[in-house]
Amino acid sequence: AERICAKSASLPILTNILLTAEKNKLEISATDLEVGVKYSILAKNEKEGSLAVAPKALSQFVGLIPEPQVLLLVKEDQLEIQSREFKADFKGLNPEEFPIIPSLKGGEESVEVETASLCQGLASVAGFTGQTQARPEISGVLFSFQKKILKLASTDSFRLAEKTLHLKKETGAEKSFILPQKAARELVSILGDRSGRTAIFFSPSQAIFDYSSEGQPQEPAIRLVSRLIEGEYPPYQDVIPAKHTTTALVNREELLNHIRAASLFSGRMSDVRVTVNPAQKQVELGAKSADIGENTSRIQGAVAGAKVSAAFNWRFLGEGISQMKSKDIELLFSGEEGPALLRPSQKEDEGFLYVVMPIKA
Repeated sequence: AERICAKSASLPILTNILLTAEKNKLEISATDLEVGVKYSILAKNEKEGSLAVAPKALSQFVGLIPEPQVLLLVKEDQLEIQSREFKADFKGLNPEEFPIIPSLKGGEESVEVETASLCQGLASVAGFTGQTQARPEISGVLFSFQKKILKLASTDSFRLAEKTLHLKKETGAEKSFILPQKAARELVSILGDRSGRTAIFFSPSQAIFDYSSEGQPQEPAIRLVSRLIEGEYPPYQDVIPAKHTTTALVNREELLNHIRAASLFSGRMSDVRVTVNPAQKQVELGAKSADIGENTSRIQGAVAGAKVSAAFNWRFLGEGISQMKSKDIELLFSGEEGPALLRPSQKEDEGFLYVVMPIKA
């Protein structure tokens, strides 16, 4: 929860977390007014109550306590923590000043997804969102629900990533929303190592991700709430090449190494030239720097179609390929001026594709 806290001088309450003892649970909440998180863990409460406290020293102190259980007491505006060997008092703030984290009102549309698949999908696309205020609609990850499919997409106008997830239940009518990049990254960080399923509730202005461990009461229930980005996401499907004139199937790790080698010689544009030569069944990578020198390397592969040569930003190429897990990947070209489509080999289909625009001279 500490990561969600805002660094706000004007609203110091946002630098705190809220501890709430309620029924048989302890809730730990934090928000920066755009993203909010709430953890619910089992507790034996003698009295209900709440207090806002600064999280850094608190988490460090609790981390040093060797016993499996601690006692929390609120005395006026102080939080006292006791264990068999340790005792400490932490200054608190009035819990009534803490912002209300939105809860479910009922009637929101919802979809249930496998938590591990959702986090893996978000991790593969969240790094490619745009960072410009001029186009806020591309500064987040698009969630697009289509019957029994969830497509996650992101773009910064120079490259595009899409991950397709399969759902157990049909969602009905097609629907979509844009989740801010920070919320997407926090979901991956919070839920990435957990099993089970996550329910996604969404309205026109916000999305709620509700995780509960299946049959593991000792694990916390987790809710992440995020505002949504307003606006229409661009029709990114139009950018994905429908036809291609040249194909190459090469080893993923080998290609990454050749890209890294060429990057050492790339120029001001971070450009690396990729030449696909069907006659020689190989992909050639080269770069030239006026200050350092030049480099050329070749990879053998299954190559077909017309010869093509285009320059790409080496970081864009490498970052997209790094999100794939397959042994081999496909490079699909539709000429030297058009975008290149990269995806795992069809035998190892991961539901992931990556489109990158060439650098035009």
